[in-house]
Amino acid sequence: MKSISTYFFLLMFVTGCIAQNPAQKTTKVKTFDIETFEKNKNHLNEYIFIDNDSTVTIQSDDDYEYYETINPKESFFQSINRYYKNGNIKLEGKIFRRFFQKGIWKEYDEQGHLIKETDYDAPYTFTWEDILKLVKDRKLDMDAYGFEVSRSFGFGRQEETTEEPFWAITHNISEEDMLLGVIIIDGVTGKIIKEYNEPYPSEE
Repeated sequence: MKSISTYFFLLMFVTGCIAQNPAQKTTKVKTFDIETFEKNKNHLNEYIFIDNDSTVTIQSDDDYEYYETINPKESFFQSINRYYKNGNIKLEGKIFRRFFQKGIWKEYDEQGHLIKETDYDAPYTFTWEDILKLVKDRKLDMDAYGFEVSRSFGFGRQEETTEEPFWAITHNISEEDMLLGVIIIDGVTGKIIKEYNEPYPSEE
């Protein structure tokens, strides 16, 4: 059986059933410090720095955009920012360990005007905080190999699939037996839909 992480490979591209609000607002424009980045980037085109509160920021760029990932020390979530080449913000939001988008993500035009908001939490009335409580109640080790929390729509075989939101928790059961546990949870009611074990993903 494939790893649950494979099942969620396209998770970041799921937009169906997500609350979207077109927006056209004028606020102070967040910008990328191009001069500081150009002065400090390394041979890999990255600039990494640590703030006084131990927040780690990683910046990079390509021919089209600037990228910024902010990792606060005591947070489960990373902030993701993308900027146009003129330095104005293009996209901002938060992710959980690259597995799912959290909260409201905002998109901007090249002049920095807010043009779209997408609330990725809206379908999940059984919230992240509820998931975190379940993880703690079951004493699952979030730092152990294989731990993931993902979410999407329509768990089940083809004939059973619905468009209902669900969460999936993958956790380590046994390093000796190379075994992971998977818990599938209804994203609305919090009911556990299914639990099963699977082997560690093969190293290819």
